[in-house]
Amino acid sequence: MNMEKKTEFYTQQTISSWDEAASIHKKINVDLATKINNSSYSNLDSNLNSLFDHQGIANKSVAQVCCNNGVDLISVKNKGAGRCVGIDGSTEFIKQANELSKIAGHNDIEFICSDIYALPNKYHNQFDLVFITVGVLYWMPDLIKFLNVCSALLKQGGHLLIEEIHPITNMYEEGEPSFLKYSYFDKTPYKDETGLDYFTNQTYKAKANYWFNHTLSDIFSGALSANLVLKHFKELPDNLGNVCEDLELLEFNPPLAINLVYVKA
Repeated sequence: MNMEKKTEFYTQQTISSWDEAASIHKKINVDLATKINNSSYSNLDSNLNSLFDHQGIANKSVAQVCCNNGVDLISVKNKGAGRCVGIDGSTEFIKQANELSKIAGHNDIEFICSDIYALPNKYHNQFDLVFITVGVLYWMPDLIKFLNVCSALLKQGGHLLIEEIHPITNMYEEGEPSFLKYSYFDKTPYKDETGLDYFTNQTYKAKANYWFNHTLSDIFSGALSANLVLKHFKELPDNLGNVCEDLELLEFNPPLAINLVYVKA
């Protein structure tokens, strides 16, 4: 199976798993509709929020890649962004995003259901800012192609903001305590059928999803190939992904998250 076929297979399998998870997430977040009906609502982590403030967001065109239920993009819109577009492959999460944006009073946010690898060219060169929130990069079987899609969305001189789990955490197995188990350089796709409830960490018999171990050098070299120039990089001690939460409390804790800002050259 060639890379294109592999990418299509892994992506479609994982999207089906996320469609399945959408109703589970909605039941867990029962008060979300009430929270989001507030013009000051924000779901942004403080570090990511600071990156947006540093870039300046007023009236800028913004796209979120893999937007899930849209709460982060709604948060950005609440900060004064102009045109906002959210992209996700899950039909069920896009339905939730449209529902929540209406509750938030933002009927002008556009949500697109599309495999990111098959996004229409009409969205190219449209945005001042593109952003990715925690837990996206490692679902991507073809990281280089993914970063090229993100770059294509940007106008010349536009910025890509990335908030992500640090790849070093992929070396750990969750436990009490979490422990080192995997090679940092292992490229074997990880198949999971225990579910995608990252709020309460309850397991269920789920459709298979696949995630991939991308190192820091994979991310940096992939961005270079996409004509993106690094402007900011910071490693963080904060557990943003609800993965191996105990590591944050260790005296000698590893980095758990990263923030990056790129500019399209």
